Amino acid sequence: MNAGSQFWLNLWREGKTSFHRTEVNPDLSARWSSLQLPTEATVLVPLCGKSLDMLWLMEQGFRVIGIELSEQAVLQFSEENRLTLVKKIYPQAISYQTKSLTIWVANIFSLNPAFIVPADAIYDRAALIALPPNLRPQYVRCCLQWLKERGKILLKTMHYDNLEMQGPPFSVADEEIRRLYSNCQIIQSMRETSRQVGEQEPLYARGLREVTEKVWALQAQ
Repeated sequence: MNAGSQFWLNLWREGKTSFHRTEVNPDLSARWSSLQLPTEATVLVPLCGKSLDMLWLMEQGFRVIGIELSEQAVLQFSEENRLTLVKKIYPQAISYQTKSLTIWVANIFSLNPAFIVPADAIYDRAALIALPPNLRPQYVRCCLQWLKERGKILLKTMHYDNLEMQGPPFSVADEEIRRLYSNCQIIQSMRETSRQVGEQEPLYARGLREVTEKVWALQAQ
């Protein structure tokens, strides 16, 4: 399945956003504190969509920077959560901002690096696994350039039999994570769970029956 920019823009335009979750991710609320970040730390959320995880991070006192390709996703996030966001237009990017949140509407691969304030941490629930193999190395390089020295990463991945389904979301093996983040220290694998995919889940309809989900904690060197 194609997972280029137009693919994602079309999904948002057509309302085909079954990947969006209507609740805060339980791994975020259960495991974020283990990163031991300072008060008011800056958290980068790449390919953020309209994730409610950003609201949760803001409520915990963090400053959040999101990067999202689809402006429609950001507008929905603002409307659905009754947030007043100030819009500013820049060359090749748009920003929406409130006191503790800035979302950049741009292609992450062409976004001016100077626009992003160095982050204390990166939260990646579904960004890496949204990208095909050829784009993942560039994505990781982009993210790490915005991460402070000794900055933390909370990363969620999934692994499954590619004969059952083709991504996105893509199956990413542990070996690839270690290769992509070779400049980072893997603090720990915080959770690894293999489970059957429920019939009510969108991925079931695409053929997926079993998946292994993993949560990683990493630290930049």
